[in-house]
Amino acid sequence: TKYNMKKVLIMALAAMSLTAQAQIVDVTSTQQLLKGVDSNMYYPVLSTDGSKMLYTSENFQGLKLYDFKDNVTQKVSDESRAGLDATFSCDGQTVYFVTQTWQDNRNMRQAKSYDIATRKLNEISAKGRVVARPMALKNGVMTTIDGVVSITDNKSTTVRTKGSVLYIGRNGVEKAYTPVESHAGYLWESLSPDGTKVMFFAAGKGIVITDLNGNVLKQLGNYESPVWFGNDCVVAMNAKHNGYQHTASQIVLMRADGSELQELTRPESMTMNPTASFEAGKIVYNTIDGRLYQMNVNLK
Repeated sequence: TKYNMKKVLIMALAAMSLTAQAQIVDVTSTQQLLKGVDSNMYYPVLSTDGSKMLYTSENFQGLKLYDFKDNVTQKVSDESRAGLDATFSCDGQTVYFVTQTWQDNRNMRQAKSYDIATRKLNEISAKGRVVARPMALKNGVMTTIDGVVSITDNKSTTVRTKGSVLYIGRNGVEKAYTPVESHAGYLWESLSPDGTKVMFFAAGKGIVITDLNGNVLKQLGNYESPVWFGNDCVVAMNAKHNGYQHTASQIVLMRADGSELQELTRPESMTMNPTASFEAGKIVYNTIDGRLYQMNVNLK
């Protein structure tokens, strides 16, 4: 009957509305970090347990480390590009990063490590023209210099990208995959905390999640700078750009299966470059003018 059809339509619209307004987490508080300390803070990176944070300047010059427990900031490096590919070791006790120097009329890069307890710097690769972001492994690190991969822990699953090729390594054997076509290449590759899924950004396609054999499990849409929040959620930025500058940018949280999306900040807030610690229930991001904010969340 016409009445039943109308009832079904109303119920369907209500269900769609609930999905659109999905609340994956409760936001319990939001606060500015390091207020009055620095005005040029970008690209934060949290340790797995959320107790420490790396950040850099707008042009990636230098790298600093903030300890939430001690409320102390220490300098990791003053070098050029140090903040672009910085990451923590799995235990949060070491920082891996890549520096850039001008040598023999060309840029040369080198992977380095920083021991947080002793404040000691070490070179962990030779200098090269192309040095990928180091990947922290359970018992070591993977570096890639001019296409040559070096792994100190062959039992860990490794992930890296080069152009529009995804490389997944298991037990020391690496295989190449092209899950989706992307002429401009892949970025921001990462392994889920439980080691079962791979996530990356494909230019023109957005966020892609695959299994360990390169099979596409889900494409989440054209969001940028994705990071895992546990094994089943992803935090990313939804940015609009007019070719000259950002016109809007917000932080969003999504289910990795694509079933729900929650806006954590407004588009006009110009919030970007999220990092997350599921363990600490913490999401940190920067604003376009170089301020850092922490959002505390509880998964529903």
